[in-house]
Amino acid sequence: MKKHLLLLLLLVVVGVALGLLLRLPRVSEEVVRQAVVTTIQQEAPASFFITGYLDITATSTVESTRYLFPDLMAFDLGTTRASVRMPGRVSYGFDVTDLRAEDIQVREDDVVEVTLPSLQLYAVEPVLEKMEVETTVGWARLYASSGREAEHQAIRYVREALREQALQHLNTATQPQINTARAIETLLRPALQATGLKAPHFRIYIGPDLVLQPEG
Repeated sequence: MKKHLLLLLLLVVVGVALGLLLRLPRVSEEVVRQAVVTTIQQEAPASFFITGYLDITATSTVESTRYLFPDLMAFDLGTTRASVRMPGRVSYGFDVTDLRAEDIQVREDDVVEVTLPSLQLYAVEPVLEKMEVETTVGWARLYASSGREAEHQAIRYVREALREQALQHLNTATQPQINTARAIETLLRPALQATGLKAPHFRIYIGPDLVLQPEG
């Protein structure tokens, strides 16, 4: 009986030891950190890693009214109006120089936790060939002067509107964060598998926000 109890106790001890051994990370955290940082930096063309694009359209309207003898009769020479509709493509991502080794952690069950910098705009590129301009000139005014001036102002304003609209979308919408998290997951999975981490799972933060986590 004592032999059986000793054998059972030994099996329990061995089982616990094997369980603890299997729970140890197969790849060191330092190797994982190096793989993550190196892979992202290699994919960035410069120091900025573009993770997504956004197509937007902005409009702008400029009006100007001219009067003859404004201090006396205020005779209306008409209103010139220019409206511009301009589509644009916005690219966004993050600066890889803001990514630090301590932003990568290896948790239990091969969960790799990555905290990325907050997203930023990279470029706002107007699609000039698809720009639409509609101009009406006051009855006693000239297109060569008031018309063109109104168009130039409206084009300048619509470029600013494109950037403001892109910033607002980036700061309020969740889709850019989701796109970024999925792009990072797709990028890092084969790189971490190459280090020996056979089935990595990802928990990705962008700034303070948890965007992606393992299912289940």
